[in-house]
Amino acid sequence: MPEPDAELLSLRNRVNDLDQRIVALIAERFRVVVDVAREKAASDATIRDSERERQVLAAVEHVARTQGAPVNLVRRIYRDLLAESVSRQVSSRSGVQREVALRVAVRGEHSFGFLAAQKYLSARDVDGELVVTPSYQAAVDALKAGEVDLAVLPIENTAAGSVDETYDLLRENEVSIVGEETSSVDYCLCGVSDLPLGAISQVLAAVDGLEQCSRFLQTLPNASQILHFDTGAAMRLVQAGGDATHVAIGAAEAAAAHGLVVLRRGIANHAENYTRFVVLARHPVAVELSAPCKTSLILIARHEHGALMRSLGVLAASGHSMTKLESRPRPGRPFEYMFFIDFEGNIADPRTADALDDLRSTALHLKVLGSYPATSTRGDAQPGDATPLIPPADTDVPESIAPPRPATKASKNYRLAGRGARSDDTVIPVGNLLIGGAGFLVMAGPCSVESADQINATARAVREAGAQILRGGVFKPRTSPYAFQGLGWEGLELLAAAGRATGMPIISEVMAVDQVRRMAELVDVLQVGTRNMQNFDLLRELGKVDRPILLKRGLSSTIDEWLGAAEYILAIGNQQVMLCERGIRTFETSTRNTLDLCAIPVLRELTHLPVIVDPSHGTGHRAYVAPMAKAARAAGAHGLLIEVHPDPDKALSDAEQSLSFPEFLSLMRSLQTVAPVS
Repeated sequence: MPEPDAELLSLRNRVNDLDQRIVALIAERFRVVVDVAREKAASDATIRDSERERQVLAAVEHVARTQGAPVNLVRRIYRDLLAESVSRQVSSRSGVQREVALRVAVRGEHSFGFLAAQKYLSARDVDGELVVTPSYQAAVDALKAGEVDLAVLPIENTAAGSVDETYDLLRENEVSIVGEETSSVDYCLCGVSDLPLGAISQVLAAVDGLEQCSRFLQTLPNASQILHFDTGAAMRLVQAGGDATHVAIGAAEAAAAHGLVVLRRGIANHAENYTRFVVLARHPVAVELSAPCKTSLILIARHEHGALMRSLGVLAASGHSMTKLESRPRPGRPFEYMFFIDFEGNIADPRTADALDDLRSTALHLKVLGSYPATSTRGDAQPGDATPLIPPADTDVPESIAPPRPATKASKNYRLAGRGARSDDTVIPVGNLLIGGAGFLVMAGPCSVESADQINATARAVREAGAQILRGGVFKPRTSPYAFQGLGWEGLELLAAAGRATGMPIISEVMAVDQVRRMAELVDVLQVGTRNMQNFDLLRELGKVDRPILLKRGLSSTIDEWLGAAEYILAIGNQQVMLCERGIRTFETSTRNTLDLCAIPVLRELTHLPVIVDPSHGTGHRAYVAPMAKAARAAGAHGLLIEVHPDPDKALSDAEQSLSFPEFLSLMRSLQTVAPVS
């Protein structure tokens, strides 16, 4: 290329000098921002001042017009400057411990998530290494495995809406949201050299790029659209191919990194295109109360009229401002929904912690995804002065959304399980069934799944006799290590197949923390055996899954200890707990255990949770099962758990207490004549 003449060289030197002065002024501006953050912290002033931001934008736009600068460009630059200023001030009061270096997982090299992660680290003056993964799932897997410290995933876009995959990953994985970053998404069309748009024959892009630029792509009728998982890889293919008619969609920064030229900027369907990203970690972080903070959670409403409004009413009554409400289908429950909620609040604030306890008592399941520094809120509400989206409790709010009553003194050890938290009976949906309230049902099947023929025959027999749920053990905690321990995962597959064949939900015992997630994929009700009633690690894990739990009473546990064990599950977020009386150990030896039917009216008074009775384990003798089953119904139990076997005397476990098919049919008929106490 010919050398530039002296005049052009002089102009370029002037541009270089201006660039250096611009960068120096930006650096000086952020040094002042540090002083501003320090003054705000000392005076407890709010970090974000929306009116001040509007004034700044108006002023710089006026200067841009008078000086002949591109107004849209100036506006975009200053919005990024203001967002970075807020991020830095938030991070200075977020309580996040600064690391020497962080490894951050992102999907796609030089993607917008890649740029958002760089922005997040820059605002915190943290060195970091960005680890590129082929998918969002891979980013979360790397985080859980400890291969990275953080993962950055998009959660919503102002044009395309919510990112469903991210919501699914938050639901399925035990990770915490510890930050957010909102970035302008300026999609560009990039190629190896400039050419008329009509000559383009192929466009490579990730799915979000194709979706958010669909209108522009319609103006390229001769171009085929090629979906690629990674923006960076798409641009590498375009650059390596050298075909000017092949182009890619992505950020201008990605084009520069891969040696491509920008053919067209701003090709998204909407000019104001922003994506909000969430920053995930393995564990939550504490955020100072003085910093603006959001809390995100997943809520499943109870199977009751007005249940969602009652839950939202808790936020209204406690003065929390809700910033997002998103519904998603509930897996395994067709046409039922879970709700993703963001609200302005900090779990470290007692007011917010109390509101979350109240939400647990109104919801069927609650999972707190994390409290984290907020870089975008409806305002800068501080504790006590939030402006709720729902009227506060002292206005004309219908009685149906009033918050639950506080726990009473009698239930201080189990405030969510006690009547003080909820006066109405909890009703738990299982398949098309409802357990609790005025209903009554029977769960029946073998103590252990022994073979396909055995479980299939039993399933058909108990179904025909009127049982609604199929029980069967696959992992068996036996007193003797030489006794039959169950078929394990093979048995679970047989049980699930028998349930599907007869149209019955299934219940089976879970024994270990590492079994919970896998069993929850197939089992409708997870049973906690008597020996695990106070296995607190197991109870906490069960609190994290969206599955009903049947909690059996411990061998020698008091009712107070039993309800305390249930509280472990409820406190984590799973309100779908049933209590199963299965007999306790006393000095009496004529029966296997002493079935404490007195526990039924006591529990009905103390707790709103459904009460199930297991007369099979409670007596240990098949001759006593029917009388105790009828007595349990008369005493007010919500259901029974009964062992049934095709040939009880040959059962591999609990042979003495298992009923034959004719005996079970006789019991089911006799139960129809029993009226529960009113």
